[in-house]
Amino acid sequence: MDEVSFIKKWLTTTNHKDIGILYTVTALYFLVVGGSLAVLFRIQLFQPLMDFLGPHKFNQAITLHGLIMVLWAVSPLAFGLANYFVPLQIGARDLAFPRLNAMSYWLYLFSGLLLVSSVFLPGGGPDVGWTYYAPLSTSKFSPQPGVTVAGLAIVMLAASVTLGTINFIVTIAKMRAPGMTWMRLPMFTWGILFTVALMLFAFPPLAAAVLLLAADRVFGAPFFSSPYGGAILWGHMFWFFGHPEVYVVLSPAYLLMMDIVATFSGRELVGKKYIIYSIFAAVVLSFVVYIHHMFTTGINPLVREVYSVTTETISIPFGVATLSVIATLYKGRIRLTTPMLFAVGSVFLFLIGGSTGVYLSSVALDHWFRGTYWVVGHFHYQLVGAGLMALFAGLYYYYPKMTGRMYNEKWGKIHFIISFISFNLLYFPMFLLYDMPRRIYTYQPETGWAPLNMVASIGGWIFAFSFLIMVVNFYRSLRIGAPAGENPWEADSLEWTIPSPPPEHDFDTIPTMSSVSADGGVETVEHVHFHSLMPFLISLSIFIAFVGLATSIVLTFIGLLVLFLTIANWYRTDILERFSTKEIEYEAYPFEGVVKEKLGVWVLVASETLLFASIIGAYLFLRVRTPGWPLSYTIHDLRIGLINTIILLTSSLTIALALAYVKHGEMGKFKASLFATFILGGLFIVIKGFEWSELASEGFIIGENLVASTYYIATGLHAAHVLAGLLGILYLIFKAYRGKFNSQKYVGVESIGIYWHFVDIVWLFLFPLFYLI
Repeated sequence: MDEVSFIKKWLTTTNHKDIGILYTVTALYFLVVGGSLAVLFRIQLFQPLMDFLGPHKFNQAITLHGLIMVLWAVSPLAFGLANYFVPLQIGARDLAFPRLNAMSYWLYLFSGLLLVSSVFLPGGGPDVGWTYYAPLSTSKFSPQPGVTVAGLAIVMLAASVTLGTINFIVTIAKMRAPGMTWMRLPMFTWGILFTVALMLFAFPPLAAAVLLLAADRVFGAPFFSSPYGGAILWGHMFWFFGHPEVYVVLSPAYLLMMDIVATFSGRELVGKKYIIYSIFAAVVLSFVVYIHHMFTTGINPLVREVYSVTTETISIPFGVATLSVIATLYKGRIRLTTPMLFAVGSVFLFLIGGSTGVYLSSVALDHWFRGTYWVVGHFHYQLVGAGLMALFAGLYYYYPKMTGRMYNEKWGKIHFIISFISFNLLYFPMFLLYDMPRRIYTYQPETGWAPLNMVASIGGWIFAFSFLIMVVNFYRSLRIGAPAGENPWEADSLEWTIPSPPPEHDFDTIPTMSSVSADGGVETVEHVHFHSLMPFLISLSIFIAFVGLATSIVLTFIGLLVLFLTIANWYRTDILERFSTKEIEYEAYPFEGVVKEKLGVWVLVASETLLFASIIGAYLFLRVRTPGWPLSYTIHDLRIGLINTIILLTSSLTIALALAYVKHGEMGKFKASLFATFILGGLFIVIKGFEWSELASEGFIIGENLVASTYYIATGLHAAHVLAGLLGILYLIFKAYRGKFNSQKYVGVESIGIYWHFVDIVWLFLFPLFYLI
């Protein structure tokens, strides 16, 4: 393959294994970037009164390190393995929506590059801490554009996460091999399913918070600068995302560790069913413990007591899972390979991290530990010790399958020993620094913190160096490693039944499952591998548009133009059905009667519901707390709101009629109903635009006050969704006039109809809030 063909392949691939490799390599790159920043600020903290970075650069390094490691390194590394192996583990030929999978990756890559590029802007990158606490992150206290650009990077990442969530949920729910029941799924696949479920509900509140912050910074809205919103509103919105994010990072790694422990213990995982139930309980509980991050904010004492109990309770499910791992090890035929060492090591570090976290459930102790290095130590024992170490186990475990070569076992074990010891040298002293405030860039000699900081810094530098051992080992083994064979670990899941590395099409036939092992295939798999440049171009155009917002409006227009043309081309190829494949019957309980496109839209609607719920929740929070908030009907013209309500309800009727007509083969009425829906939706936008212009002429503009700002953000976000729905309706119209629908083929109409009804339902909540009460 020549250089041009090589580059073209990786820019256009939609194959899940290629995307998995791209995710893995990119996550390792961001791991190096984030780790390098940590090396820099550990130099700064090595001795008292160091002036290596200075306060501004130190705060930038801390902020970017936290954002990169949590959002762009550790979790995406798990999804690199997931992209590659989940379809193999469940017997699917690919993920449900390959082009969306590719776009999810490119959005992730460009969002990370956008974040890193913020340091080159005037004033540097974000220096407000990775939690972006308001009002520190507002333009009043942090005016540099780097803070805004980093926020836009988070928005891009949230879009990537949404696409990935839809893909994995639909794939696991609808595309399991015959006989691959839920309880036969490998633990890693369960971990990914739990993780995307967490992402589905955790990331929309983050996106909503960043949207409100962007309105503050760009339009002067007072959401987080107002005393009625401010730090408390940001705390609720951020930590509703932030605490589940811990389990987003931890769950796939921890459950992957269980697969590895079972393999190298030579026995089935003890209590698998109870582990699954326990982790499900932890997923649910993760959304009702976040208030412990706000114990020091002066919230109601009763609320603190309740959340203290829920915080302690969440340790129980992970205790059950950990006991199951120990029981699996007990009397097992243990083989201490490199993956097994990292897996068992991650369990040990998880126990330390978990036990130190229990102290933070106490309101009294939390007041002392909250802003100290105790929390830093606890957090890193969980995310790096338990999470990253388990993912290193996964990299060693799957390296032979991905490359067809064995790594050097001796150097793998050396890597484990050095990294395990240096990790504890780095983070354990932080528990002893429980009186040292975090986020300080230097300290006085008389504090007595110098010896422990010196040990931690030395440990950190060694830990960073140990990573290079793995990289060199993997690189050399690509050329000189012994052939791995099909199943070097004697594992029993589906990915180990095919050659190493797997062929492009994965399985020659669809495997069937009658027990824990695979039987012969039942149907030949259609070997199709599509290439498309559109996911790359869409992501690149958004990146250019966002860079333009901070540098030159010309770039923004160029980005938007490329985006429009690429989406138009995507529509054209879809209308021509160039990416269609033969549907295969998979194990799909309980979704047998639901096509994958329809299920995907339902997942999207669930995510969008949380987005609007977060915006409406913020509105109600502000309205209740702000004295003198005027009644809505005294500001807005009830007649306009009522007319738009009638228009949208009528459009729901016309899209429902369109579906009914196409099912009965009445194509003329079907097309007319689609056209009527498009006209009604367009009319809604025109009237909304007229209303905004009238309000603006009266001085009612975003940034004027909380009343105006909440109105424009909520109705503007809804209008953006109406426009997205109109693009979908337009797509259906073009496709209908090319004869692509009939009484047996109408999935697109049904799917876009669901989205359109959702947009209309949202308006039924906004109308009374902004026009009646």
